[in-house]
Parts: sequence; C-alpha cells; structure tokens
Amino acid sequence: MTRSERRPPPDDGTPRKATLYCPDCGHESAIDGDWRVEHTTVDDRDRAVYSCPACGTVITRRPARLALA
Repeated sequence: MTRSERRPPPDDGTPRKATLYCPDCGHESAIDGDWRVEHTTVDDRDRAVYSCPACGTVITRRPARLALA
C-alpha cells in the first residue's frame, strides 16, 4: 500500500480519532457527522460552533477555516 492509498477504518467498534462526545447527553459522532454547525463571527474572527443535535449543548468552537461542515 502506498502513502496515497487510504485504508478503510477498522470496524472493530473503536471510535474514530475525530469523534466528538456530548458531555450532557452522551451523544457521539464523527466530527463530520450529524453535529449542528453554526458559523459566526466573534472579535472579527470567523468561528464554527458545533452543537449536539440531540440536546443542543455547544460541544466546541473552532476557527471556521478548520471546520469540516
């Protein structure tokens, strides 16, 4: 396998490396999964705010340029 080839993720039940977890309700999903993403501007910086689709808790705020959604 060359460096440019990608292997599918293992299907052994372990979470993916980029998995987010909601501390309030326990919801978990990949960072590019079902999280609600709202783009906002704070202090002249574009931000992506990830919220839980089940309970609405804000999980993380990231620079918009790093957002996957």
